[in-house]
Amino acid sequence: MKRLNLNKKQILQQISLRRFQQNLSRKEKRKLHRYIVHQIHLQTIKTLKVYDKMTWEKALDVWMPPNLKFLLNNTESGFEKQKLASMIPNNNGDFVVPVEFSIVDHPEETFKFLRELTAALIYDVYPIVKINYEQCTRVDLGAQVLLDLILMDFIKFWQKCNLLLHDKPVIKNIGGANYEKNTDIFKLLHSVGSLAIHAKKEKVFPDIIRYKLCIHDREKRRGANSIEEQKELDTTTMADYVQDCLKRLGRKLSPAKLYDLCTVIGEILINAEEHSSTKYRFSIGYFHEKDQDGIHYGVFRLVIFNFGKTIYQKFSSPDCENLEVVQKMKDLSESYNRKKWYQSREFEEETLWTLYALQDGVTSIPYSEYKRRGHGSIQFIESFFNLKGPKKENDDFSRMVVMSGNTKILFDGSYNIVQREREGETYQYMTFNESGNIDEKPDAKFVRFVRDFFPGTIISARIMFNEDDFQNG
Repeated sequence: MKRLNLNKKQILQQISLRRFQQNLSRKEKRKLHRYIVHQIHLQTIKTLKVYDKMTWEKALDVWMPPNLKFLLNNTESGFEKQKLASMIPNNNGDFVVPVEFSIVDHPEETFKFLRELTAALIYDVYPIVKINYEQCTRVDLGAQVLLDLILMDFIKFWQKCNLLLHDKPVIKNIGGANYEKNTDIFKLLHSVGSLAIHAKKEKVFPDIIRYKLCIHDREKRRGANSIEEQKELDTTTMADYVQDCLKRLGRKLSPAKLYDLCTVIGEILINAEEHSSTKYRFSIGYFHEKDQDGIHYGVFRLVIFNFGKTIYQKFSSPDCENLEVVQKMKDLSESYNRKKWYQSREFEEETLWTLYALQDGVTSIPYSEYKRRGHGSIQFIESFFNLKGPKKENDDFSRMVVMSGNTKILFDGSYNIVQREREGETYQYMTFNESGNIDEKPDAKFVRFVRDFFPGTIISARIMFNEDDFQNG
């Protein structure tokens, strides 16, 4: 009987101990919970104090998204924040788009417009900002996408400031005006431009094939496999876009040509990604099918670009790993110097190095690491002109342009790619001269130094496809 009572006593003690431990655990959990809540409260107060002290000027440095921030801090781009302070126009917020909005054909007017608009936005000048297309007769895809990317980053910044700043921004609305007056501009803006991207007014037109703005952020897809997968996906999407455009005019690519096209597109996309200082690359396309005076044709446009080091900056940097190529560029520069071919503001060392960098087999990556890199740019250009066919005498419309820094290189079929043997291999060259020799000065009409600096590299294609240009295969 005593033993039984002892067992009961032990059982009660154990139950009591467990209850005590459970209560203690609950108290500890409640204590921990109160501690976490308190820390969140302190962090919230601290954050609110930071926001309370945050000014528009400080926010420009802290909250501005990366691509516009790169432009604002680039001393050569013309968009540097300090320079923009003196560029704010007295126009009451009415920004009139140039008659021909093109960084390729009319860079002075186009960059002036973009800088003045950017200045008014980042210095928060006008409550209503209107982008007025009333006088505009033509919009180049490259200029429009540059405008839209500036607007995209600024709108993100502006919305955050509206939400968190104690002193709200002056700007209340950013919008477009008078774009409906020109049918071509109306369709472009509603398909791949500002109205589709920012205003959510996307429209589908039966005569338009669009390749929507593709923004690849390398930081979101870290790791070689992930980056390669994204490149393959983007390459396929772009190749499908090209094929869809050609189908409208009765053209179908053979498997071999499609493979070649995918190969060079992939190389160009990787180049754009590797050379970007902001880790972004961009691509956009637009095809407009037309029937005019009984002629069935289409206007094909494609833009691929990045913000970052220019081609010249990449090769002239001490960090460039391909010392063999750099030495060849330096030797060529010495030759041009001796011949006094460098002319200020027309043809300079940057111009020569940029042209040389586009040649087959030239890459900033050491040959020992990637032996078959450096074949993208020249093959890309050749592939698209092969799609179009030989240059016609009356076709002054089709062209492909490479702009990087202060260099502009224009391809329109006037000069053809030549093949040369080197070290037992065949390489392709585009020299823009009659000799086909890179040692000879190129035609200044096609390779030149330009005043307006593009802070990265852009490849812009505009090709007219006529139905009778094509043969099957």
